[in-house]
Amino acid sequence: MNKIISMAFLCAAAMSFTACVNEEDDLFDKSAAERLNEASELYSKRLCASPNGWAVQLYPTKEDKAPYGNGYLLLFRFHENKSVDASMYNALSNNTYMSASSTWDVITDNGPVLSFNTYNSVVHTFSDPEDVPSTGSDLDPNDETGTGIGGDYEFIIVDAPEDASYMMLKGKKRGTYNLLTPVEEGVDYETYLTDVRNFQNSTFPSDAPTFDVLHAGEVLYKMADANDGIPNIFEYDKDQIINESFNPFLITKLGDDYYLRFRDSKTYGDYTVQEFKYDKEKDIFVSTDNAECYISGDDPLRFFKQTIHADKYPYYFQWTATTESSAAYANMMTNLESQMTNVKYTLGNLQLKPGENNSMVFKVFYKYNRRNYSVDFNFSYTESENGLTLTYNGTSSTGSALLTAFPALQTLIDAMSGNVSVAAGKSAFNLRTIRLISDANPEVWYNIEMKS
Repeated sequence: MNKIISMAFLCAAAMSFTACVNEEDDLFDKSAAERLNEASELYSKRLCASPNGWAVQLYPTKEDKAPYGNGYLLLFRFHENKSVDASMYNALSNNTYMSASSTWDVITDNGPVLSFNTYNSVVHTFSDPEDVPSTGSDLDPNDETGTGIGGDYEFIIVDAPEDASYMMLKGKKRGTYNLLTPVEEGVDYETYLTDVRNFQNSTFPSDAPTFDVLHAGEVLYKMADANDGIPNIFEYDKDQIINESFNPFLITKLGDDYYLRFRDSKTYGDYTVQEFKYDKEKDIFVSTDNAECYISGDDPLRFFKQTIHADKYPYYFQWTATTESSAAYANMMTNLESQMTNVKYTLGNLQLKPGENNSMVFKVFYKYNRRNYSVDFNFSYTESENGLTLTYNGTSSTGSALLTAFPALQTLIDAMSGNVSVAAGKSAFNLRTIRLISDANPEVWYNIEMKS
């Protein structure tokens, strides 16, 4: 009996083994080499699937210090003949447009890997172990020889949807994730990079001591020093150094829309966000993940008060009137210029300068008999919740003579007096231009530009 049972078990085991072998044959009916070749062909086609190439958000390393932690916007166009065109316009290209071509391939190394297998002066800039000329100074040199920027030239293809809506690459050595999005057909590469660069420089200027504000529902965060692309983001009322948290970002463009995308998806308040779209009408970047999260510029009134408190802040600025103004204000200026021209005077710039003890000087420049002159008209000011109240306090004997000779100048002084609201001249992200608006007559406003 025992023998019969043993034989039954042996037969069952044999049948089970035979079934497994047949299943393995069905699963692996192609050799490993064949499957790898098919994967290489598939992802090669996906790389070529965007007709005008890709905008590449490249992060060489995971650091938070420039230039290693900066993001770099590159453009890649892959061709079926295994050539690739690459372009960039940044500090590593000496702030000029740069393009280069080379060859590429999708190799298989525990998965599909994009490899730039001949030298490309754009791509390999990030992996060349050479010193970076744009860092350091004569007094404080910074030699990166042996490491360079520290990036990759081979990238693991993490995700590549069939619809070519995006691709995600991962640096093979550094492990940074790099998003690729399609470039619209017909878009010129140099024009694209120039537009993005100009937008970023004007939106996050390096020469105005402002900050931006990230709104996460009811929780506010300061976004300081965004001009270098590596902002420090910390809760609004907390210490900037103790609570520092850096999150590099890049700007890209699709049509007329600009997008800001942080390198890392992070949680602010109760929201986890990464990408924002610029709303030109509202002058804010709105999260594409949650509309309750957005980034705004600085408060124009707060910033203007800062610049005119020369005794309280380490900034001393002059504000020069620009040609941008309301029709009512422009009409005042036209009348003044006409009255002065009739007696051989030439009106020059108008300038606002902060003074001591809550005072402000309105300086008028003019020319007479080929000589340049200026005269000061003095104001005191008090701060209100929504703006300033300007009170005219007189001028010199020369200024009084000008007021008598040119009634339009007196009209201008009167229009500047009283309650004044402060707004952004163009964008709250760039407060080098500010707008002063008369509360008594909101039709009277003029822009002033910061001159440091």
